[in-house]
Amino acid sequence: MKIIFTTIPMKDKIEKLKYPVQGYKDLEYEHPVIFPVNAVLAKTLQKGERVKVVQLMNDSGSSKKNAEIFKTELKALNEKIGADISFFDVIEAFEESKEKHESRFRKLLDYLEPDAKIIADITFGQKTLPIVLFCVLNFAEKFFNAEIKHIIYGKAEFEKGEIKKGSQCIFDLTPLYYLNTLTSAMEASDGKSAIKTIDKFFAL
Repeated sequence: MKIIFTTIPMKDKIEKLKYPVQGYKDLEYEHPVIFPVNAVLAKTLQKGERVKVVQLMNDSGSSKKNAEIFKTELKALNEKIGADISFFDVIEAFEESKEKHESRFRKLLDYLEPDAKIIADITFGQKTLPIVLFCVLNFAEKFFNAEIKHIIYGKAEFEKGEIKKGSQCIFDLTPLYYLNTLTSAMEASDGKSAIKTIDKFFAL
């Protein structure tokens, strides 16, 4: 099965854009979408597979409205695919505090399942959400034997309040996640030795 963690924006105006993909061209979807992760899902979902979509939302702004827009867009894309999709909302106050971060982290753990393939979209939301999600993904990989397939970020540049034409792109940040996994698992006698090990890894 697949588990999708996606951040939902609070802003009122969200546009449909065509997102080129940097690197993983097999993820590139030829049609415009409002939510970058839906472009990836349009290319990776399979008929009949079970998919759990977990929407990370705030209790303010246009989060709830945008969550419904997300569902509508994904359901439309899935009509030709036929995956078995279920949706879940994780809602927290728009507040930066230790208690809120821990609460969100704990709630997200309840949606993990053994041996799942996980895709995460960190495009929208609070600046702290990617860190919380990285913690959740690490937990899933370590204790649920999850496979972290893609961590994506949909970039768009703004000029005078409008999206700059042609600036949008999807970046797959999964290598950064696995770089952190590598450094966490490394052993070395001191910092210089550790840097030499990393240099050897980068040279491969």
